[in-house]
Amino acid sequence: MEYKDEKITEQPVAALPVEGKVDDGYEIYAKNVDVQGDRTPQEQAIWEAKSKKIATKFDIYLLAMMCFLVGVNYIDKAALAWAVLFDLKKDLGLVGNQYSWVSSMFYFGYLAGQIPAFYCTARLPLAKVISVTCIIWGVLMLGTMGCRNFSDMMAVRFLLGFFEAPLVPSLVSYTALFYTRKENAVRTLIWGAMQGTFYLIFTLVAYGLGHIKNDGLKQWAWIYLVLGLLSIALGAGWLFLPDTPIKARFLTEEEKVIALERVAENMTGTKGSSIQLHQVVDTIKDPMYYLSLLYVFFAMVPNGLSSFNTLVISSFGFNQFNTLLAGLPSSIVSAGSLLAWGILARKYGGLRTLGMVLPLIPAIAGIAAVYATTHGNHPKWGRAVAYWLINSYAVTWPFFQAHIGVNFAGHTKRSFIYGSVLVMFSAANIVGPFIFPSGQSNYSKALAIILVFFCVQSLLAVIIRVYMIMDNRKRDRKFGRVDRRMETEGALEGLSDKTDRENSNFRYVY
Repeated sequence: MEYKDEKITEQPVAALPVEGKVDDGYEIYAKNVDVQGDRTPQEQAIWEAKSKKIATKFDIYLLAMMCFLVGVNYIDKAALAWAVLFDLKKDLGLVGNQYSWVSSMFYFGYLAGQIPAFYCTARLPLAKVISVTCIIWGVLMLGTMGCRNFSDMMAVRFLLGFFEAPLVPSLVSYTALFYTRKENAVRTLIWGAMQGTFYLIFTLVAYGLGHIKNDGLKQWAWIYLVLGLLSIALGAGWLFLPDTPIKARFLTEEEKVIALERVAENMTGTKGSSIQLHQVVDTIKDPMYYLSLLYVFFAMVPNGLSSFNTLVISSFGFNQFNTLLAGLPSSIVSAGSLLAWGILARKYGGLRTLGMVLPLIPAIAGIAAVYATTHGNHPKWGRAVAYWLINSYAVTWPFFQAHIGVNFAGHTKRSFIYGSVLVMFSAANIVGPFIFPSGQSNYSKALAIILVFFCVQSLLAVIIRVYMIMDNRKRDRKFGRVDRRMETEGALEGLSDKTDRENSNFRYVY
């Protein structure tokens, strides 16, 4: 890998020249940062106490909303798997592989929305992007209730995907705006755990809604009614959240400076408002970019299981209501694994790449057991227990998102990478449902494919970790180990909208 030679200047850090566009928080940081080098132990203790207080404020005011956003967004997508148990196929007249197309059409819309999403995350206020996206999503969920055939459902699913496209990159960027590198992974795992938590809660809600008998509204339509109204209410709440630390009304002026300093030292900047085309070129030359894309593809094809999970469980021999109940522990495994790994990440550091591979071990064991028992008369509850283990793989996605959030710098570069990741995410999720054959009760072929993909995903995580370790050592040999002054210089380079490859003080976090 090539790096731009940037000699360490001996002039005050705030006087470093800045070329082109700078971050919105550059001037505040440059005027207030301690440029004299290392803090004294007493000064460091005071700073850390204030930093911890600010992180707590962010947890109170922001993290809860992030958790609700992720949870509601996930169950909105999971609604299809619940609806199919309550005669969705019959009511819409779906035959053959049309259900697979309905599932995949969401990701065609997701794919089409990546260019607008790239623009939104690079230039627009993130909290407002999330708010508008969530409100539109809710309206479309309500619109799903009016679908009467395959064509109607395909159109709504496409629009749902299109308008969700900015949400994930916006949320990952938003988390990185307010939390340090060390804090980022833990918070990402916390809001990531809401997928399983909300799925568990709303599976019970769907169970109750499925018992409603009403001639004017189908059983499955009640699910979309409740989730649509909930999404609109959540989106309205996001209108009141700050877009950057310096716009947080719940912080004092001193706390805003410290909040900015905290994330500036991530060396990834906070928020800019221009698109730098040279950063796109920088991205294309970055091997980490391609490794990350491959990881996403092999991680997301198995996600096709999410639309077929109820059908797979029912193939064990459960009826429609018992299928919902038998699937509940999967959510407990998902949420529990995320929370357990969150505790480990908090205690031992980010653990990003370890979190991208180790949770796959029980998932591989679980799916191997289910695959091995697809033929013959095996106990359905034994197969269900093995199936529950598969959901431990859910841990890997938040860890990957944390990796993306802190290991790539430059506003345009990060937005481009988020967009590229989500293009690959969309492509993989389009493929995923089609590995499940239509009209069959045995899914052994799909399970075998997922098993292979889990193994390749594990290997790619190991390769990414080794690459980052070697690259950090190479930078240390060339530029020296990063000390307090270099951290400050690196922070200003990040706020100058420099990429990770342009910033000689940047080091990967793995």
